[in-house]
Amino acid sequence: MDTRYAEYKNFQISSELLPLIKYMEPVEQSREKLNDLSKNWDSLSLLSQLGDAGVDMSRIKNNFTTLSSELINYLGTELLKKSVGEINSKAQVAVDIVIRNLFERTADIGFLATDEKIKDFLLMNRTKYTEGYEQHIQEIKRHFLEYVDKYSVYFDIILMNTKGDILANIDSENRVSKSHDSVIKQALTTSEEYVETFKYHDFLPEHKESLVYSYKITQNNDHSCEALGVLCLCFKFEDEMKKICDNLVNTHTKECITLLNKEGRVIASSDRYHVPLDAKLEVVLNDSYKIISFGGRDYLAKSCESKGYQGFYGLGWYGHIMVPLEYAFADMGKESFEISQELLLAILQHGDQFSGQLKNIPIQASAIQNNLNRAIWNGNVKQSRSNNNNKQFSRALLQEIRKTGENTKGIIGSSMASLTKTMVLGDSVFLANLIVDIMDRNLYERANDCRWWALTSDFRKTLENEKVNAFEREKMHDTLVYINDLYTVYTNLFIYDRHGVVLAVSNKDEEHLIGRKLTNDYIARTLDITDSSHYHVSDFEPSNLYEGKHTYIYNASIRSLHDEEKVLGGIGVVFDSEVQFESMINESLPKGENGAVKEGFFAVLATKERILISSNHEKHSTGAFLNVDKKFFALKSGESLSEIIEYENKYYALGVQCSRGYREYKSEADSYENDIYSFVFSYISDVEETRLEINPAFALKKDVSLQMDEDSVDIASFMIGSQWLGVNAHDVIEAVSIEELKSTVTINTEHHFKGTILYNESFVSVIDIRNFLQEESRAPYEEIVILKFGEKEEYIGILVNTLGDIPEVHRDRIKPLEEYIIGNGTIAKSVVFPHKDSREKDVLTILSVDKINKELVKPQQTYMIERSISA
Repeated sequence: MDTRYAEYKNFQISSELLPLIKYMEPVEQSREKLNDLSKNWDSLSLLSQLGDAGVDMSRIKNNFTTLSSELINYLGTELLKKSVGEINSKAQVAVDIVIRNLFERTADIGFLATDEKIKDFLLMNRTKYTEGYEQHIQEIKRHFLEYVDKYSVYFDIILMNTKGDILANIDSENRVSKSHDSVIKQALTTSEEYVETFKYHDFLPEHKESLVYSYKITQNNDHSCEALGVLCLCFKFEDEMKKICDNLVNTHTKECITLLNKEGRVIASSDRYHVPLDAKLEVVLNDSYKIISFGGRDYLAKSCESKGYQGFYGLGWYGHIMVPLEYAFADMGKESFEISQELLLAILQHGDQFSGQLKNIPIQASAIQNNLNRAIWNGNVKQSRSNNNNKQFSRALLQEIRKTGENTKGIIGSSMASLTKTMVLGDSVFLANLIVDIMDRNLYERANDCRWWALTSDFRKTLENEKVNAFEREKMHDTLVYINDLYTVYTNLFIYDRHGVVLAVSNKDEEHLIGRKLTNDYIARTLDITDSSHYHVSDFEPSNLYEGKHTYIYNASIRSLHDEEKVLGGIGVVFDSEVQFESMINESLPKGENGAVKEGFFAVLATKERILISSNHEKHSTGAFLNVDKKFFALKSGESLSEIIEYENKYYALGVQCSRGYREYKSEADSYENDIYSFVFSYISDVEETRLEINPAFALKKDVSLQMDEDSVDIASFMIGSQWLGVNAHDVIEAVSIEELKSTVTINTEHHFKGTILYNESFVSVIDIRNFLQEESRAPYEEIVILKFGEKEEYIGILVNTLGDIPEVHRDRIKPLEEYIIGNGTIAKSVVFPHKDSREKDVLTILSVDKINKELVKPQQTYMIERSISA
């Protein structure tokens, strides 16, 4: 962060935040509240000069002002980090998701270029003028439509001969008959396995630019032999980018997500009226963000190049996002779930992801408030000994000072708690959504693959035979191997006949399956499918087709070429679930500098029955039960939730997303239903270490506080453990911090003498009276109350946990303890009971300074019984 500072509305703000902070609503709300309190401090400083409060207002105000500026800077910095993290993630995902999709397209063109029906069509129809062309064109169009119905990512399939004559396509509106496009030569001469072009294509005249995958078709699939023609798959680029952007764009921030080509020109935009196509934008690769101007408006901008997928990087595009500055932080601090401020502040102190400077802010606020409380307590003690006319005014002023301090500390605490919630949740839902979106997109391809390959003419011709000979089996095997080499997400592809008997496999290690009859339910269901648009998927369960591990097996029926209602067998594809699901998770989670998933992050995919599909956590094995609240599994398709949860004795930020499907896959048009839930866990801290540190309230006990009169006595009260105690204010010198205590290392640790403090150039002994009060609590001491005793006004200090108020108690409310407890051995002399109609039930016990001196400081014979503490 920029370490230079500038003045902003009475606060010192980092120069980096200066152009942004006015758009950060949570920060501005905190700043305005703190600024209002700053005015209160100014007023109190003036009023303190009229009274005798005994409080250094200048120092207190400066402490709070300095801390307030630190708070505003950290709030702004962390919100900026979160926003920048989000835009980086979205720009990266925008390009990576489309690259993953296009990788599948490169396999599609490789497969379809070997299709027997297409080759046969070209052999019989070198031009449009061959005999039988009109009949053949209708057949090949139906064949193309079968493919496009399975893969809705294509808007046209175009087949042309080597001279550019367009012989077939499925878009009846496209009447172009001849192409001179450069892609023809590229496809015919390339040594690669596909040609990918994004430009104007003369055979798609209605499209200014289009994304096309092309390849040559040869008679025997040998790349070096004579080409018969060129096949082009025309991808629905705009449609696909809309789906990607719709899933990423946050409408609250008015952001625009775009794809840029290598020159920085916009080729896709989530809102073309906001950022139009063809606009030239600055590519922001080396900075985490940059403020840019476009169309008279300032934006946070970020660009990302693709990380690639299985070595495929596409055409070198960039994901690019632009968020208007005035909306860049519009969605910050609005997390909907409820969690206590105390727990959030405890998480802040113990969470590894928080810097020491952040953790120190609420600690500093507490320290300043504690010092203020002590100063006010001492001021009230001073007023108790005072006879001036301003006594009541000074006391009222002290109360107002304390109230203002507590308000300041409260704003700091609530701001830090809100920031903690925002920080720990981070991108948990975004990551959960990313994982399940990648999964849906991937499995969409699997559902299409099996149906597409079931259309293979060779498979259908072979299965027409009652018996399949060895040569035909080998030919099917070769075809399956070729397909499996193109589509590497499968461990095996297999063909089975109408009885469920395996005829061919792609994986040689699985050849033992040939001749075996499969009796699984999903096989029987597949053999009942007569509609080529339908498919069937196994349950996620252990399978001997996947080495006994859990997986999904996608199936489609293979139907007769002569009778579409006749099922000849089926094709099954064994998804490499273990590898692929784990890859989806690991590639989606944030990485550290070493490239590995950041420590503390893990994710799981689970079924609605809470069965684990995959996880990158070693203790969460596939097939195990996920023991989390069942409410998460009540989420419906596309819904998400984020919370801080306690899981396995640890606090985690959790993001959950229910799958929504992709295109037709798991849509209303699809009979397949299978909700999958993505859980992203981000470790915060151990539950045992994250203790709630709730400071006792420093508040007035109104039922014992009366208006001042001659029959009232001031009681300086404090807390030791759970006991509310006090002494006559005239016996008190003042309170000092426990930090002043100098321990005596040679003393018996069980002894009530605990050390000394230096006060007014004299050493004062400090004692612990807790064991003489039969008090169970072992909360740490924070204060030392210095008492005076004896004619020579000697001093003794007692350890207390917190300071209370200095109530004025009417003398007739004070009851001597001897009336209620008979016997010796107590340092208490009286008690004050609450009014019978009061809600307050605490009893104020008044200690005797003389007894403390006589029994504990200078004992000759004591009746005191110290409570023994077992180790």
